[in-house]
Amino acid sequence: MEHSMQTSKPKYAGTQGTLLVAKNDDRLSDPIEEGSGQPINLDQPALIGLTPPFSGRRFPLRPGKTAIGRREDNDIVLTDGSVSSLHAWVIEDNGNYRIMNILSTNGSFVNNERITEAPLKDGDRIRFGGVELQLYTGLATQKRRPTSRFMLAAVVIGLGALVALGLWFILK
Repeated sequence: MEHSMQTSKPKYAGTQGTLLVAKNDDRLSDPIEEGSGQPINLDQPALIGLTPPFSGRRFPLRPGKTAIGRREDNDIVLTDGSVSSLHAWVIEDNGNYRIMNILSTNGSFVNNERITEAPLKDGDRIRFGGVELQLYTGLATQKRRPTSRFMLAAVVIGLGALVALGLWFILK
């Protein structure tokens, strides 16, 4: 489904024009409105707002580089005076995330430590000026699945070894 460019305030903008989703995110088929009833992919990597007026809002991350700042041409727009026009990038590379402070005045922080560049992991708290968000990579459930498969394989191999050992004793 194609999106048409809107010149007025988008219907998916909150108070003060804050975008609720990343602008031009190709993974979204339609804009998400609060209370729209549209399902949200909870395994989609996102930044989750922790401070008002962004509390609880999901800002999906793009594959590759996601630009974050106050200016409207950023992928994630945070209309807060403490956020610089181009504040930082969150970079995804094969499921690994890192953050780079770009042109910010008030700095970027990961878990309350000022950074210029830092690796990120699921659950890290990221602050741009006075706006705090939490990284959700969507990988936590994916990382558990291989462990479950590994455990199942280990149990099957272990049972097979016990059966083989039992047969060896019987036939001996």
